[in-house]
Parts: sequence; C-alpha cells; structure tokens
Amino acid sequence: MKNIFLYTLLIMLPLFMNAQENTLSSKNKKAIKEYNEGVSFLNRYNYDDAVNSFNRAILYDPKFIEPYIMLGTLYEEKKDYPKAIEYYEKSIALDADFFPSTFFITGNLEIKTGKYEQALSHFQSFLKYSPKPGPKMQAEHGIEVCKFAIDQIKNPKEFDPKPLGVGINTENSEYMPALTADESTIIFTRLIKSTSTESSGSMQEDFYTSKLVDGQWTTAIPLSERLNSAGNEGAHTISPDGKILYFTACNREAGKGSCDLYRSEWYRGGWDYPVNLYEINSKEWDSQPSISPDGKTIYFTSSRNGGMDLFVTHLGDDGDWTEPVVLPANINTGGNEMSPFLHPDGKTLYFTSDGHLGMGGLDIFYCRLNEDLTWSTPVNIGYPINTHNDEAFLFVSASGEKAYFATGGLEVRSMDIYNFELYKEARPDPVTFLKGVVTDINTERPMQASFELTDLKNGNVVAKSTSDENGAFLLCIPSGRDYMLNVSADKYLFYSDNFSLSGVHSKTDPYIKNINLQPIGSDAVVVLNNIFFDTDKYDLKTESFIELEKVRKMMLANPKMKIEIRGHTDNTGSKQHNVTLSENRAKAVVTYLAAQGIAKDRMIYKGYGDSMPRATNDTPEGRALNRRTEFKVISN
Repeated sequence: MKNIFLYTLLIMLPLFMNAQENTLSSKNKKAIKEYNEGVSFLNRYNYDDAVNSFNRAILYDPKFIEPYIMLGTLYEEKKDYPKAIEYYEKSIALDADFFPSTFFITGNLEIKTGKYEQALSHFQSFLKYSPKPGPKMQAEHGIEVCKFAIDQIKNPKEFDPKPLGVGINTENSEYMPALTADESTIIFTRLIKSTSTESSGSMQEDFYTSKLVDGQWTTAIPLSERLNSAGNEGAHTISPDGKILYFTACNREAGKGSCDLYRSEWYRGGWDYPVNLYEINSKEWDSQPSISPDGKTIYFTSSRNGGMDLFVTHLGDDGDWTEPVVLPANINTGGNEMSPFLHPDGKTLYFTSDGHLGMGGLDIFYCRLNEDLTWSTPVNIGYPINTHNDEAFLFVSASGEKAYFATGGLEVRSMDIYNFELYKEARPDPVTFLKGVVTDINTERPMQASFELTDLKNGNVVAKSTSDENGAFLLCIPSGRDYMLNVSADKYLFYSDNFSLSGVHSKTDPYIKNINLQPIGSDAVVVLNNIFFDTDKYDLKTESFIELEKVRKMMLANPKMKIEIRGHTDNTGSKQHNVTLSENRAKAVVTYLAAQGIAKDRMIYKGYGDSMPRATNDTPEGRALNRRTEFKVISN
C-alpha cells in the first residue's frame, strides 16, 4: 500500500491518456478539449495547470467521469488524501461500473486517513467485480486491515502520550529517541536544512542531545562536530551507560554502501571520531542499529536482500563481528521491517513493520526471545499507539514503564517525540541500574575500570560497561535472576558484589554505590560475595565457580601472589562449630583452586568463625554480611 499513486497511474494512464473522443464519458467538445489539455500538462508533470484544466472540464460537463478520477490521482500525489477521496467518490457516484478499480484505490486512501469503515465498504465493492488475482489479494488484505483496525479502535490500549516539550520538539521533524538507562540524557535525530553549499534547500539529518534538569528537557544542542556532518546522521543506538554510540551515516567517503553503520566512543569528555563497521555493512542500505546490553549483539535494518529486513550480528571472541544473519520469517515479512530496539533486558525486541497485520501504515510490534533462542510471534502494540499514520522508533526505558516514540508521519516531515506509560502486557522485564564512581581506595583518585554483570545460573555476561575518566559508571541490571558483579582494573584487586533478583519481576530502586578498588599489595582483603554454600554445609555450590574463575585468573596474572582464604560465619551456633564450619568452607575454596591449577603452596586457609563480624548479628541483613568468604594478599 506504499505505492498507491504509482499503481494508480499504471492502471489509469493507458486508459485515459490515450482515449479517443468517442470512448470518453463526455460528448461536450469544450470539456474534452480541457480534459486533453489536462492530460498534456500531466504528461509534462505540470500538475497545477493539469488540475485547472480538469476542473474546467468538469465545469463544462459535471458528469464527465475521467477528470474526476484524474483529479483524485493528482491530489493523491500531492498527499492531499481527503481531496483525492472526494474526487474518487464523485466518480463512483456518477457511474460505479465505469472504473471499478476506483473502489480499491479509494479504500487504500481511506486506510491512510483512518476511515476504516468506509474503506471496508469500498474493498468489498471492488471484490464484486471479480478482479484479477493480484488486486484481489491486495483488496482482501485491505479488508483484513480494516477489520483489525476497527477491532483495535473498539478495544484501545491505555495511552496518554505527552510531548517532550519545546526543548526537543520544533517545527522540524524529531525522531529516533535514545536515552541512557537513568533517563537523564537523550540523543535523537533532527531533520534540518542542509548546511552544505552544494545542497542548498535540501534537508539533512543530524544528532541532537538534551539533559533532563528538574523534570524538564533542556534546549537540545548538536551532539558533536565529530559526528554531525553536511550529510545525514541518525538512526542510532546508545549503550545503556551512554558511553558508546552506534549510528548510521550516508554517502560518506570510504563508505561501503549508500548508508553504513558507524561506532563512536565517549573519550575524555567528548565523542571520538566514528569508525565504519565495515565487516557488518553491505553495498546496499544499512541503518538503525540497536545494541544488546552486553555490547556483543547488534540488530539493524538492511536492504541487502531487496526489501527492508531486520538482521543480527554478534561480536566474536576474536573481536570481529560475524556475518549478519536475517531474522526469522515470523519477524521479517514480504513487507518492510525496520527500526529495531532491543530492550536492556536482552530479550524484548520492538520494531516497526508494514508487513504484519496492522493499522495500515508502519506499526510498532514487539516480540520476545525464548529460552530456546527462538522468537515469539510479534504482537501489534495496539491502538492508539499505532494509528493510520506511520509510527516508528520506539524506545522503552530501562524500568519498562515508560516508552518514547515519534509520530506525525514520515512522509510529511512533521514528526515529534512523545513519551507515555507503557501498558503492562507490552512491557519488558524491568531493568534497574547501578550508578556511582570508582576510586582508588588509598588516594581517592577517580579511575577507569571495567564492569561485568554475569548471570550466576548460566555464566553468561549480560551487561558490560566501563567507568569514564571521572570514575563515573552506570550499569544495567535486569530483574528475574541472580547476578555477580565484577569490577576490575589493571594492577588492582577486583571488586565483587551480588545482586539477588531471582523471582523479582517488578521495578526496583536503582543502586547508587561508590566503589573503592585496592591496589595489589600485601594485607589487602577482598570479600568474595559470590561464593555460596548451603546452610551449615561446606560443599561449594556451582554458582560459586564463576567467581572462583576470577580468582584463578588473578593468581595466574600475578604468579608471585600468595593469598589466605578466610571463612567467616555469623554468631548462630556454638563458637567451635562456627570455627570448624568456616575453616571447612575456606578449605573447600583452596581445594577447588588447586584442582584448577593453582599451586597449593601459594594458598593457605583459615576459619575465623564469628570472631570478625562486618556488621551487627542482631538483624538478618547483618548476619548475611557476616557470613562470607574472602581472601587476603599475603605477599606479591
């Protein structure tokens, strides 16, 4: 339904432009003369004069059908759909049998204007004329769209969109919003007048950014001179921590295709020069990337297979991106699929499609990655989020509660960015975040460090991040599972933490935490927060092996290091029992590491029972902190 005007011209012009006087519906010579002049103007693409000639033909003969149809066609090209429908309907009123395809054409335009009841009637009328298989199939699809849309309108979703305000939305088009996980920074695309002297009067896409201050978005400014150019930049994705930007740029020197994917990193207070992701890009159009929370998967749109389809690529252990693979047929259709957005939960994918059953234009859909790595059947996100207009570029907040999108119509360049509370069925698993500053424990100097969040059940790294030159970091933490956090930096002992969110599927408060890293040196102590035992037992649980692998790698990287593994308990039970239990637990760790290749003479173990509490034993929370395994550096 995207090329209705082209379809109209193809079926109408041979009929009406080459018509002889005796085949026209009018015998009025003045009307025919004006009509033929209109056709002549149309042949020269002089649409305004063609409209005037066709209108004069109608004045001479109000029952002259052909000029009504041609006026409908011309107003359709001008995207004045109500006017086009008006003239098409006038031709039908004069003689419904004269040109039955007018029913089909009018129905398509009525879908474009949201008049689904009228469109349904026109498609049904068209089918009574036993059209050829192609048009018949399209009309049947139009009927399906109308019935779906009518049902959606009768059963609307909760939807109260609010514009982001004058700091972001202008008389230009703004679209493709992307926010950091804490929703404090937005980067979006704005369509502006070209800054190129060679493209005067044309438009270009540039990045703009804004900060949320006291509940209001500041006046957006261009993102970076290193990223914006006189060409088109947009269709971007930002890592949840705001440190890496993947985006699309078109017609750049040394580009591989018409539009390519690029990558830029935040470096020393600004965005670095972008790098072309040459191994991902094709010689066609590649755009609209979306990065996974662990930074190892990119979903994007490409025309390399002919139409617009969604593709995926993965970052290999060798640091190279794999050959992109098209997503399966239950996502990609014979229509257009575009604008993918993978939520930070790592499994909920939102995208835009005109191939799946929808409201008639580009609609927003969502699906989920199953445990077996197949995708669920896409679901239309519903009316009135989707309408007869084109809806695209949905971004869902880390919490899953709020969604950002652009609406208004791609074709007419009048898109603005809105947000709204997303209804529960369409929400992803909520994601909270850890935010703070990393410093050297001795000097309090901010430092850069690497973060890894690992699923303790399967050992998969679900999110990665780094702190910036000011030590600031932000890391997404999806709900529903238990995680190990590892923070590391060269020449420092790692930091360990645990987030137990198994069974939690609702929004949780962000974790605000500053992290102090210890230089590698004697007497430094690290708590291993991801070493687990059953109550009153000393057999290592399998979830402990991930953290113990970090200890093993640390020992291999520091071959002179010797450590003491220390076990601790709370004050439940007798002191002798607690000493024995804690010593057996420390011994279990040493035994495991020795079995993994660490020399026994580099490790000793000791149980301290409840003699070295970190917190009070009067509360469950305090006792949990006191039950711990840690290591102390003896020498290095």
